[in-house]
Amino acid sequence: MLDQQIIEEKYTEPNGNVTTKRYIKGRFLGKGGFASVYEMTKIDTQQVAAVKVIEKSSITKGRARQKLMNEIKIHRSLHHKHIVNFEHSFEDENNFYIILELCQNESMNYLLKRRKRLIELEVQCYLLQILSAIRHMHTQRVIHRDIKLGNIFLSNLMEVKMGDFGLAARLEYDGERKRTICGTPNYIAPEILDCRNGHSYEVDIWSFGVLMYTMLVGRPPFDSKDVKTTYSKIKVNSYSFPINIEISQDAKNLISRILVISPTERPTIDEILEHPFFNRNKIPSLLPTCSLIVPLSESYVKAFQKKPSTPKGTLLIKNFEDDVQKLPRSASHKNTEIKPEFLLQSPAAKLDPRDRSESQTAAATGTATASVSSTFNIKRNAVSSSYVYAEGGPKVWVKSWVDYTHKYGLGYVLSNSGGGFYYNDMSKIICDLKTESFKYISKKADNNDETVVSQSFANVPDALQKKVSIIRHFLKHINVTDPIEAKDEGVVYVKKWLLTNHAIFFRLTNKVVQVYFKDYTEVLLCGNNKNLAYVDKNKKTSIMTLNECMDSGNREIIKRLKYTKEILTGMLQNAAENNDN
Repeated sequence: MLDQQIIEEKYTEPNGNVTTKRYIKGRFLGKGGFASVYEMTKIDTQQVAAVKVIEKSSITKGRARQKLMNEIKIHRSLHHKHIVNFEHSFEDENNFYIILELCQNESMNYLLKRRKRLIELEVQCYLLQILSAIRHMHTQRVIHRDIKLGNIFLSNLMEVKMGDFGLAARLEYDGERKRTICGTPNYIAPEILDCRNGHSYEVDIWSFGVLMYTMLVGRPPFDSKDVKTTYSKIKVNSYSFPINIEISQDAKNLISRILVISPTERPTIDEILEHPFFNRNKIPSLLPTCSLIVPLSESYVKAFQKKPSTPKGTLLIKNFEDDVQKLPRSASHKNTEIKPEFLLQSPAAKLDPRDRSESQTAAATGTATASVSSTFNIKRNAVSSSYVYAEGGPKVWVKSWVDYTHKYGLGYVLSNSGGGFYYNDMSKIICDLKTESFKYISKKADNNDETVVSQSFANVPDALQKKVSIIRHFLKHINVTDPIEAKDEGVVYVKKWLLTNHAIFFRLTNKVVQVYFKDYTEVLLCGNNKNLAYVDKNKKTSIMTLNECMDSGNREIIKRLKYTKEILTGMLQNAAENNDN
């Protein structure tokens, strides 16, 4: 289009050649300080990101430029699932550019403007993710110093992402105190205003408390007509809870414990997580996208009223911080150690991918109809199992799959010509490649029961058009050679799947557990006959019982089997806790 603005990035390669990358600057997303933020498309890959543009003419003073360099240095060093991903930065004659992860559901500021205020289950969910980000920053000796609704973003999957490190500071040593007066008036901590003793990590805890109050009430606790009055209220900690808004005693108590003048009297992150507010009920790890517009339904909230068997706040943060990566480390035996060459390039998935409601479909599928073919390269991204059926081994297994969870979900085909797609909102479509019908499987909002609806590809309901277009495109480019007849096993599909740093796990409805490791070895467990199939690095398949495996002394099989057992134990524990079979 004629009005498209092209941004060019030129860089010199080690051999001296100058390479140019080109980007299309898209719609305006927002403005803050000296920067304007736009949507941006990389021309060569069509990947969409956000770009922060800072005009050089606006930061001519040395201090302003140093602040920008500090922001880049700090943000670039932080890598966490709840922090906006920093891709890279560059400059041209007129501007500095910072390329960042695009959060398609905008900031929580927009969320609260639409919703006015949030219910406590939503606040619990969001705050746990925010605490996870704060904990990571503090372990890296980084103080954010500007935690507020406008700097917290939501991804297309409703994941919280902390952003904007323009006021962040890194401590050089334990006990260092900063003295710069900075922050957003409504969220600023009293020790920043009274800078005699300096400030440290506790200012982020204060802002967290302000954030919690704001989510529940709909406005900040010290909000006033002018900044001077706001600062006066903060200095004496003058705020109250409105009598016309229902707020639990647990929530009030936690806010009151956080919003105290003395920084040393504020609770630590661990103490916040141990508070009853986070441990009185189950907490979803992610929320449905419908909650961007309307409150959660009563049935959805009711499903999480049961008190968790373990402190849920601590468990969720542990999952956020550790995911599955730490599971192999807990097996300290030398013969079960998983070596670095097993590491997958993709990030580890959570042990507990909570069920999200069907209304999250829009975020999960995006503009599926228009862009599937251009972004979903099946042949390039497909992975295939090397297992070959042998007597005693599973008859139906996942033969090929494509992981596109960053946009849609996971597509797969089975050895019996069955196929399916596991969408990011936990719904599924399963079908037989030889027929024109499919089954759509989703979960009820008030419990974990699955509902199954049969449909025809020739007559797709409007609500499923996007999802069907995704699986159609997937099945069009992938097929099964020599399908196995396995009518005795009935309809088989992937019930659960999990990606770790070492392997991808599939749990099928025919009681087969299939594990595909980074080094191309595979373990397939048959729940019906207790047999084990193992595919070695030379693609040779062996069938044995579990006892034969343990007695064989084959350390390659045993260490993979023990790792498999450890992951499955975690999956089953989480499933039991959530009444999810």
